[in-house]
Amino acid sequence: MLLAVVLVAAAAAGTAAQDCATWSECRDRALDAAARQSYEEFHDFCWRAMQKGPRNDTGLMALLARAQSLSGRPHDALVMLERLSDLGVVTDAAESDDFRRVRALPGWADLTARIAGMPAGASGGPAEGPRAGTPAGRPAAGASSDDARSAPPTATEKTAGAAGVLEETSVAAGSEVLRIPLLPFTPSGLAHDAVSNRFIIGSRLDRKLTVVGEQSRRIANLAGPESAGFGEIAALSIDAREGDLWVVSTSGEPPSSRLHKLQLISGRLLYTVEPASGFEPAGFADVAVTPGSTVVVLDRIGRRVFRLAPDSRELQLAASLDLAEPASIAPASDAVAYVTNDRSVARVDFTSGSSRAVRAAPGIDLSGVAWIRWSRGALIAIQATDAGRYRIVRLTLDRGGRSVTALRVLAQDLAMSNPAAAVLSAGVLYYLTGAEGDADAAISRVAIR
Repeated sequence: MLLAVVLVAAAAAGTAAQDCATWSECRDRALDAAARQSYEEFHDFCWRAMQKGPRNDTGLMALLARAQSLSGRPHDALVMLERLSDLGVVTDAAESDDFRRVRALPGWADLTARIAGMPAGASGGPAEGPRAGTPAGRPAAGASSDDARSAPPTATEKTAGAAGVLEETSVAAGSEVLRIPLLPFTPSGLAHDAVSNRFIIGSRLDRKLTVVGEQSRRIANLAGPESAGFGEIAALSIDAREGDLWVVSTSGEPPSSRLHKLQLISGRLLYTVEPASGFEPAGFADVAVTPGSTVVVLDRIGRRVFRLAPDSRELQLAASLDLAEPASIAPASDAVAYVTNDRSVARVDFTSGSSRAVRAAPGIDLSGVAWIRWSRGALIAIQATDAGRYRIVRLTLDRGGRSVTALRVLAQDLAMSNPAAAVLSAGVLYYLTGAEGDADAAISRVAIR
């Protein structure tokens, strides 16, 4: 009833949002307006998205609540947050600066009391719709660091780069973001939901996803084997455009792997995809999303790459790899990706289905690279070093993307129980530190320069 009243009141909203044809276009324009801090336009486009979009879409509702608060309509935002709580959704309104006007209202105490009575696993955030919102100009969760501007190279970097190799020998470890008191677990993946200011951690043997608030430090279960059908979790990734959470897991003997699509805001399983008959056994080792929202899955056992097109539920074979035990995949575009194992890096062309080893300039060692992601013409990699430690490096590629021309160390001497527990989000690499079996762990960060 309250939502209907608010929707009627919105009929008189400005005409700036009248020219968006679909709800997704309205939402995308709303996010663009938010990035420019044009909050009145942000609000109007959000209303149009609500009017055109699916009924009770919690991602759109959460995005609208944020727009209402930022555009000077805190009472309307409070009504929308109450509606979300009725649907079992908790946003980041208690900690986000975007909702400070709402928290000043007398009705805020009643809302927080209601939320306090909800199950711990109900935690979520305003990220359900595609590219769901980063209103105050913050990048979308999991957004490619191609969207963030890198710092210009120093004179030393230019000279060293021209010679072929760039090494930084005195680099400190990254700064700690938060410490997590957890029971011993085996981390198997990390995602950063910048919209809701939270991290999602995969636990391989426990077969579950845990959510940790970046500011609140609140810990809650997001999904597990009972709710999502997980096997042993290998990796996870957020689609920045669509606001979906993708997880790969494996179980059974011979091994059977699955790709799980979850609603990011709630952890609800949407559907599961398995390899077609004839492609078993398979052991999915990594998952990533291209700029066009195609999901790419790396099969370690079959040495293959599968692709899942947007709105499809059928995995297609994209390439076969001449690479033993591939560990990580980094799509550079919808047509090209890079794959690594502990000895080399390969460039995969999805158009031809072929892969070729990436060459390295003299003095650059590509062995031990355990995890990679793409960033502005380079690969950001976590590389094993002596004595079981790791370092984070930037591998600069030539114009054709076929040779590594420079290497720069961004952080070194790191303790990691699993280098795959890392995520590149808006120009920052977050990674999980600590040895396997530790009673607690830390999420640290290093800026990608």
